[in-house]
Formats: sequence, C-alpha cells, structure tokens
Amino acid sequence: MFTVDRTTGLLTPTTPPSVPSLSDPGQITVDPSGRFVYVANGFGTVGMFTIDATTGLLTPMSPATVHAGGFPFELAVSPSGKFLYVVDNIFNHVAEFTIDQVTGTLTPTSQAFASTGQGPTAVTVDPTSKFAYVTNRPDNTISMYTIDSNSGELTALGVIPTGSTPFHLRFDPAGKFLYVINEDGPASIYTVDNSTGKLVPNGNTGAASLQLAMH
Repeated sequence: MFTVDRTTGLLTPTTPPSVPSLSDPGQITVDPSGRFVYVANGFGTVGMFTIDATTGLLTPMSPATVHAGGFPFELAVSPSGKFLYVVDNIFNHVAEFTIDQVTGTLTPTSQAFASTGQGPTAVTVDPTSKFAYVTNRPDNTISMYTIDSNSGELTALGVIPTGSTPFHLRFDPAGKFLYVINEDGPASIYTVDNSTGKLVPNGNTGAASLQLAMH
C-alpha cells in the first residue's frame, strides 16, 4: 500500500506497508467509488477490503473472502460499481457478484456463474456497464455477454475469434474499441456495436507496444 504525491506522483509506503492476503493473489482492482478493493486469490476466493479515505490503509471486510470457483484468475468491477465478475481458469466460467453499496461485500447472483470457453484469463466490462467480455486463451476466442442492469447476471451473446492465445483485453475510455493482447501474435482490435454488444473485427496492431500501453 502506498500514498501518492499529487504533485510529483511519487509513492510512499503506508504504515504498515502491507496487509495479508490469501494464497497466490493474482490481480487487484478498486471499485469506481475508491472505497473498496478486491483481490483474486488463486485458490478459490476473492479477498475483500475497505479503503481508509485518509490513510489509504486496507481493512479486511467481515467476512474477508467469498468463494469464486476453482482458480480465480482475473476480476473486473462494472463502471456502475454495482457488480463484480471473476473468471475461473479451471472450471471455465465467470463468477457473478453484486456489490453492497454501503459495505462493499460481495454476494453471488442467483445465477452465480456464466459459462465461458476453455481457460478464461481476463474479463472486462464496457463503460456503460451493459456488456462483458472474456478471453478464452486455449480456444483463441472472446465470449460476449449482456449484463442485466438489475441482477448483474450475464447472458451469452456468442463468441468471436481472436489471434493466437488471447490473454488480456481493455476498452478505450469512450468504449468504442476493445483491444485484445494475444500472447503469440499481433494484438486484435474490435469495434463494439453499442446496441447489441457484439464485437466487429477491426484489424490488429503490434503486440509489444500495446502491451506496454495496457499496463
């Protein structure tokens, strides 16, 4: 944990500088309100923390974790701040959660999971919080979904091919384009049909430069 100097951007460790997580944490994300932090723990759970607005310190929620499948790999909070999605790299699904707007705790939706392709590695939600997308690494595809604005449950829209071994994906800030990092080739570019959520291939670009931009 660090504080950020708003003038220089320099990071200063907090006191204490860290908090315990569970086994094999793989990814961390902050909700849009800046109040909650969620961590994908590789052995079946998501860790939940609140953020002290003054000090930046993290405090585990109670309970501190929620079950999210076999191997939670990557997670994403919808820009609306209402839902969180976690891809399970072992059981090939997306775990779906609603976020308590007061406490930040996660609750599985009634559906709980949506099926993906093989070996999903990443999930993202478009800026309108209407659509979600998952990379299926061994399948060389992206799964597309609509999001129920009330329940957060996902409905499959089908799949679309990518380049070889897709691993990460990100939207441009306007939500017009989706970029997919393929481990074994150029990055794929898609335009988004804002009415249906379906992706339309829009060529590719050099993977190395895009990878740096995404991180």
